[in-house]
Amino acid sequence: MKIRPLHFFIFWLVLNLVQAAFTELTSDEAYYWFYSRSLEWGYYDHPPFIALMVRLGYALFPNELGVRLVNVILNALSVLLLFKLVPRGEPRRDTLMYLMVLSLPLLNYLAFIIFPDGPLLFFFVLFLIGYKRFLDREDLPAVLLLGCSTALMLYSKYHGVLVVGFTVLSHWRLLRSPRFWLSMVLALVLFLPHLAWQYAHQFPTFQFHLKGRTTAFTTRYLLEYVSQQLPAIGPGLLFIPFVYRTRDRFERALQLICLGTFGFFLFTAMKAFVHFHWTSIALFPLLLLASRFYEDEKRKKLFQFLVLPLAFAVVVLRLYLMFRIFPVNHINVDYYHGRELWAEDIEKVAGDRPVLFGDNFRESSLYAFYSGHTGVALQSGERRRSQYELWNQEDVLQGRDVVLIQDRPFAGSTELRTRMDKTVHYLLAPGFSSYFNIPVEVAFPPAVKSGDSVAVAVTVSNPRNTALRFERAGFPRAPALFYVIRKDGQEVHRGTLEVFPEDAVIPPGGQREFTASLPLPALEEGAHTVAFGIRYEPLLDAYNSKAYEFRVGR
Repeated sequence: MKIRPLHFFIFWLVLNLVQAAFTELTSDEAYYWFYSRSLEWGYYDHPPFIALMVRLGYALFPNELGVRLVNVILNALSVLLLFKLVPRGEPRRDTLMYLMVLSLPLLNYLAFIIFPDGPLLFFFVLFLIGYKRFLDREDLPAVLLLGCSTALMLYSKYHGVLVVGFTVLSHWRLLRSPRFWLSMVLALVLFLPHLAWQYAHQFPTFQFHLKGRTTAFTTRYLLEYVSQQLPAIGPGLLFIPFVYRTRDRFERALQLICLGTFGFFLFTAMKAFVHFHWTSIALFPLLLLASRFYEDEKRKKLFQFLVLPLAFAVVVLRLYLMFRIFPVNHINVDYYHGRELWAEDIEKVAGDRPVLFGDNFRESSLYAFYSGHTGVALQSGERRRSQYELWNQEDVLQGRDVVLIQDRPFAGSTELRTRMDKTVHYLLAPGFSSYFNIPVEVAFPPAVKSGDSVAVAVTVSNPRNTALRFERAGFPRAPALFYVIRKDGQEVHRGTLEVFPEDAVIPPGGQREFTASLPLPALEEGAHTVAFGIRYEPLLDAYNSKAYEFRVGR
């Protein structure tokens, strides 16, 4: 019996539905599930399509399968549609595609684990179909397919910009085509609701991806990037765009998308960690180029030696994710098994009380998914925030009995060894208070002298509908004002000021001024910045003010 693309589609769909149903949720997936609790045009980390996917699937099946359902279906459809770009009448090429899909680790992973890359790949295939038609005839269906697929790629993940950019680089004459511009205008119009959401929320996603992820140059990220891409894609495919001789403009676009993607993230890895799945947009172009590269009988042994062995590794990976056939730890804890038991153990301690997981927004979402109780995370705000801050989840905790969970021991905490072999430390905080979303304004002089004491007026506002208090409330220390002085972006001094009386109360919507004397250390002459926040140990420091510029003189 000849295996047709439709037969392979059915097999691939069923395989990944079973895998999705029997694999525990990962922390990223739980965070996307948290997104889906309220549908919006955007979220802190990503565009909105992933939340819509989870919402639809979870409404049908309120479990792991439901979270992943739409992603599994879209992935199977994307593989089926990919065969529209493989010349018909080439049965050997179809067989090569089946074997490469089954042997490609990253594609197998994205087929059931939900990431924004899943819908991105589906709409990317539609973009390629539209672009191929556009090259043949610039008709209205091609324009509509290009425009709509571009918008939907961007609604899935911003990496869709790279697809369009590298496509244009492969064929500059596109910029002379009014119909190509029409397709891009259509994409922009369709994408406007998300841009409006970004504007209304002060562009949190753009700021995070452009600024929040970057660090100083380090070779560590470069080495990690290279070492991850080889097993994720495999040695049998990774080299192909570097040696393949393209035959037409469409193949030229496929090649440049591959090379551009690898090169772009190689450059990114100089200053930021690159997750192994970020190169996902290279997968389908790689498969299409590889299907032509390996159709030559002379390369049959090369295919069998470089590509097929990974199929065994993929089978082992899939079995491990479902059944934990061998113990493997990831960052001192199994990343894929035991989360339901972990949640049950924490629930026994917390009961119905909300649980605060410090700054671990992924674990808070996992706890909420598996326990059905409230899990919250609070970010310090110095480098990044999360969807919890955008939705003001902090306010849900105020005045309640809260269980604080952290990985490391802290003052007053109790150790809990969970059944997933992860040790956590917890503390019951009655009448909980926190200050991460409390605005602080400081009257700081623009010029100071090194070593002087500076009188500052600190204005604290309360945007909540509950009173703001500064009591110790079961924590080792009462809230205090801290400050951080930086020069050229580097921290040079950090200090704490006890300015909040424990009996101080700020009514809802009110504000109060506190005064303090800030002793300056010996500082170099020149421009500095100082930022203020509220320290309430063992919580993370909350950065509540903007950075104030000042100059130091002698």
